[in-house]
Amino acid sequence: MFIVKKYSKELENEWEKFVHSSVNGTFMQERRFLGYHPSDRFLDHSLIFMEDKRIIAVLPAAVVQQDDKRMLISHPGTSHGGLIIKSSLSTKKCLELVSTLVEYCSMNGFDYIRLKPVPRVYHRELSDQLDFALRFSGFSIEYTELATVLELKKGEEPFAKHVMSDTTFRNYQKALKSGLSVVEDANIKDFWPILEDNLKHKHNAKPAHTFDEIKLLKTLYPNKIKLFAAYEGVTPAAGVLAFLLNDRVINCFYIAHHDSFQHLRPLNLIFGHMMEWGLRNDFSYLDWGISTEVKGSKVNTGLFHFKEGYGGHGVLRECYLYKVNNSK
Repeated sequence: MFIVKKYSKELENEWEKFVHSSVNGTFMQERRFLGYHPSDRFLDHSLIFMEDKRIIAVLPAAVVQQDDKRMLISHPGTSHGGLIIKSSLSTKKCLELVSTLVEYCSMNGFDYIRLKPVPRVYHRELSDQLDFALRFSGFSIEYTELATVLELKKGEEPFAKHVMSDTTFRNYQKALKSGLSVVEDANIKDFWPILEDNLKHKHNAKPAHTFDEIKLLKTLYPNKIKLFAAYEGVTPAAGVLAFLLNDRVINCFYIAHHDSFQHLRPLNLIFGHMMEWGLRNDFSYLDWGISTEVKGSKVNTGLFHFKEGYGGHGVLRECYLYKVNNSK
């Protein structure tokens, strides 16, 4: 069995180094990212798993109370997480790791474990032995969401024409002639009112982050959070706020356009630009995120159609649940 330690501040450097070298970690599992949340927002209960005094896995996690049940869940301040493992962790070790997690939760009075793993496209190597270990050990799929992701393959020229649907590519060509220009790493302040207006009027919602939180994250990750924005002169028409979660994937976290510029197809221009930028910078995937709602129980077919027009294909995002026979 492995040794389990509850995360504490003095272990921060070890945690960060491990996530950087892990198979499936992204910057969302770094303490630097997790720490931007106000200290009273979540009850952190992150875990470190060690063997021979070396970290073999970490679990960014928090405690929540659901009805009368105490649950250990993937950290709610991230889009995904779950167990983050070291390179080439064997099937045998993954089975031991999951068994150790279950025993820890049993001994510490948890009723359920809920894990939301990092999607496979973010993994640096094949690691389905971890998913197998979860399922073999009794974890069930609580719900499934579907994201849309484009694989960035070099050698296909011109790339946009090769992957886009005929209609999407025509709109992209129209955007190229519109007089709009794309700015990389544009000022987020220009984009935020457009995003807030889009979410309010189309979904009666607000961004998951406040503007101040995004400014803080941009300070923490100046080279990994980029706004690709389309402008007509100095006027912003649309933007895509991208999180470069690791060196493999460009994650489109926020997407919005100003309705008065829609006829110029500014998002077509931005996405075409991002494809070429990703290819030049050796990224493997462009991730548009999920188009399912309410934990996968509703499907936004229009949004899927929009993303698939750019050449995207489905990638599962799964959430696991385990009922613990706790000893407390």
